[in-house]
Amino acid sequence: MLIIVAFAMMMGYVFWDIVSPLSTTLKAPLSEGGMEWTASEYGFYAGSYSIFNIFLLMLFLGGIILDKCGIRFTGLLATGMMMGGAAVNWFALQYVAPTIYVEMPVTLFGLIPEYLKTQVLVSALGFGMFGVGCDITGITVSKVVTKWFTGHELASAMGIQVAMARLGTASAISLSPVIAQTYGLPAPLLVGALLLLAGFVMFGVYTMMEEPHPNPPHRGREEQPTPSPSLKGREEDGELSTLLQSYMTKLLRNSGFWIIAILCVLFYSSLRPFLKFATDLLVNKYGIDVVTAGWIVSLLPYGTIVLTPLFGSIYDRIGRGATLMLIGCALVLFCHVVLALPIINTTWVATLMMVLLGVAFSLVPSAMWPSVPKLVPLQVLGTSYSIIYYIQNIGLMLMPMFVGNIIDQNTAADGHVDFTAPMSVFAVFALAATLVAALLLYMDKRHNYGLEKANIKGPK
Repeated sequence: MLIIVAFAMMMGYVFWDIVSPLSTTLKAPLSEGGMEWTASEYGFYAGSYSIFNIFLLMLFLGGIILDKCGIRFTGLLATGMMMGGAAVNWFALQYVAPTIYVEMPVTLFGLIPEYLKTQVLVSALGFGMFGVGCDITGITVSKVVTKWFTGHELASAMGIQVAMARLGTASAISLSPVIAQTYGLPAPLLVGALLLLAGFVMFGVYTMMEEPHPNPPHRGREEQPTPSPSLKGREEDGELSTLLQSYMTKLLRNSGFWIIAILCVLFYSSLRPFLKFATDLLVNKYGIDVVTAGWIVSLLPYGTIVLTPLFGSIYDRIGRGATLMLIGCALVLFCHVVLALPIINTTWVATLMMVLLGVAFSLVPSAMWPSVPKLVPLQVLGTSYSIIYYIQNIGLMLMPMFVGNIIDQNTAADGHVDFTAPMSVFAVFALAATLVAALLLYMDKRHNYGLEKANIKGPK
């Protein structure tokens, strides 16, 4: 079960980062096989992943659908949307000419170019549709894993799921440039769309294993009781709605939940958008060719494949979840500061920083996501994850657009980019994430959330 749903999610991560190592090629002239995108246009495209999730509140809708309609329906809907959005994205690069422009009625305070290539706009629409499906799939898969592993190796199970997702990211970053050089720029997106079709089929296989009701096979913590069948049968009397309202009230008043939500947006804003520009960074600052740069950047997610389940197992058996998050955020801060320093431009240093970022990319998610069920009732877990994903998407939308504009401002006439300013922005977000992680550790000691305790329950 775990491998099947994790595979569906992994295909989403393949497509999410399949364009990331192609940023330099996309900016190349048409005569050299590029699309003549500017950094601002690429930043808009990368940020478009979150546009529908934010402005149409699709994540909240997805969380409600998950809690109300169950895992089967929501999972198939979400994986189908990923596949459809990927197809639109591929269509744009394959068939829409990069020489046609459209005037944008909204520029989001200058973050979106006033005149945008039609190709970029259609690609962004497809990527935004894919983003809705990908995040709702992530929420659904998180609930599936929580359902089956609460009170057991929850962090280890989530670690395996995250490790497979990172395998998808690493495969995309390392192989996408090779596919593009051999078959053209649109080819990697077509491969990604076909892989998402496989993910849709695999989730369909899981639906045949899924129980017809949304309740977990294990109750887990005593403070999270499952509504009784009699209560379910009297939903028309409003009793179930009252119970769910009570759970939501506890959720919204939980300071620990909001601290994790803020930590999530700061941490992922300092790392995931960085992956969108990391290949370009290595090409411009360290003089590495595109294919080699893709392989070096892929060290970041490849390292997480082994480390994320390992750190998850540590959390399950020993605890120290808040401490793991603090160490991971501090490590990201260190790496971004080193990469931002203009006096350090040695290739082996950049390679080492990618390895260390991979360690950090394992530490924080392996502890963050299994910590959420410790703070919220299981009955509103889907809604809880949707709130966190929504806040995270704000950073994932604005950060690439902001950094893309900064890169354009620091691009010389010959096309060379000074990455000191963009990397400084990522370092500031990493610093903020480190401070919030320290606050979370303090609040856990004060309010006894249980984040420093092991997940595996001992015999009663």
